[in-house]
Amino acid sequence: MELKNIIIHKLEKKQGGNAKLTKASKELIVTDVHRQFMSEVKNVYYKKSNPQYGVFDTVEDSYPFQKYLNEYLSLAVNFYIFTVNAITHFEKVINEISNATGGYVLFCHFETTEEFIATIMLNDKQSYIINDNLDINANFRLDIEKLDVANFTNCSKWNNNDDVYLSFTRGKKDVSNYFKKFIGCTDYTSAKEVSENLKRALSDYFLKNNFDKKQAEEIKATIYNYCEQKLKGKEDISLTAISAFVNNDNPEAFQEFASSEEYQISATFKGHNTLRSLKYYSFKSKDLSIMFDGKLLDTKIFYNEAKNQLLIKEVPDDLKSQLSKKMPTGEDNE
Repeated sequence: MELKNIIIHKLEKKQGGNAKLTKASKELIVTDVHRQFMSEVKNVYYKKSNPQYGVFDTVEDSYPFQKYLNEYLSLAVNFYIFTVNAITHFEKVINEISNATGGYVLFCHFETTEEFIATIMLNDKQSYIINDNLDINANFRLDIEKLDVANFTNCSKWNNNDDVYLSFTRGKKDVSNYFKKFIGCTDYTSAKEVSENLKRALSDYFLKNNFDKKQAEEIKATIYNYCEQKLKGKEDISLTAISAFVNNDNPEAFQEFASSEEYQISATFKGHNTLRSLKYYSFKSKDLSIMFDGKLLDTKIFYNEAKNQLLIKEVPDDLKSQLSKKMPTGEDNE
């Protein structure tokens, strides 16, 4: 990870009170401590926070964070000015919500394989240490294990006009909602897109972890049965539930894998009928339609790639009857 810029402002606010903004006088000089800190934050963000994904709201005047960010990325203003503009806007947003509370707001510009702006609210937590006199002292530390309020903007994807480029920690609903309002985020990942991403994540995960074909097919069928019930009930699909189907002994493993930037699967999402291919193989053209349960492959249905053939054994009686009626009289049908 390459840290380009980092700064921390302080926005104090108690429930029912007004916000008090303390702006940093300048951005921080990046050190190894900052690099290690952001590396740990990034790790917690993707592995423990299970982010939601979205895009900027189209009404830029009402949600100016994107304007301030664009000014910085286009070099119209420097990083410090960008963060001052952003935190001043956040002060206005948080003052409109009586039960909102403040904290330290960190802005960081970093690069991995892509370029990101992280905006994170941090709070210090009281802890205790034993001093050199073997006595107990109160101490305060930043609690990064619980990132209730954080946003990562994938600037590379935003500049490339990708469909999804914002991610948020879920956190407490009321907290995450006002933070999303500050950033100007609209939840958006089409049901079809996230369903396709889920299928891709499952395939990659099975391959990476050496699942055998039969085991993978059984798990995918179980997942589809769950998703089908959610689709029928018009309910959201839970990534946590799917992860438990993949590996009940380590249910967090697939959840961490699927919620990464590579697949961008949110904690809950709307499903799409394309998930049917988790359980069924299907094809339809003008002259041919076929669909069968994946469990039949290599048991009653066999695919020969070299010969470009699909062989069906133990033909169902109803289908045999239809075929027999169509056969010309006297034709050898062996």
